[in-house]
Amino acid sequence: MKNRFLCPSCRSDLKIKNSIIFSAQTEKGVRGLVLFSPELGNYSIIHVPGFTYSEGEHIDFFCPVCHANLGIPEVGKDLAEVVLVDERKEEYHIIFSETAGKQCTIKMKENQIVAAYGEDADEFSNFWGEGPRY
Repeated sequence: MKNRFLCPSCRSDLKIKNSIIFSAQTEKGVRGLVLFSPELGNYSIIHVPGFTYSEGEHIDFFCPVCHANLGIPEVGKDLAEVVLVDERKEEYHIIFSETAGKQCTIKMKENQIVAAYGEDADEFSNFWGEGPRY
């Protein structure tokens, strides 16, 4: 069994083959589908041609099944999360940046940072210390 990525609201699977799929909306109201790599720390993305955004722009990510906003403003206004279930059925919170071009992914379990990925991860892990409380 490979890692599963789930919506924290409806627990639907967000991973299809080798991509995690989200619906998204930019600050300017542009909407589209975005595919992320399921490899933590890999920041390559694929999106529909009409989905345009600027570096540094905030992008809201949504579950494509239940349409829940994946943002976690109680933790950080530019952060979103999904749930990762690994091969051992261990669950982790995967927290990632909603700022275009910001490379930050944090893997957490029980409010503790397990791993941090991306050149901007220190900015958030230092902010949290042990990890966000929610």
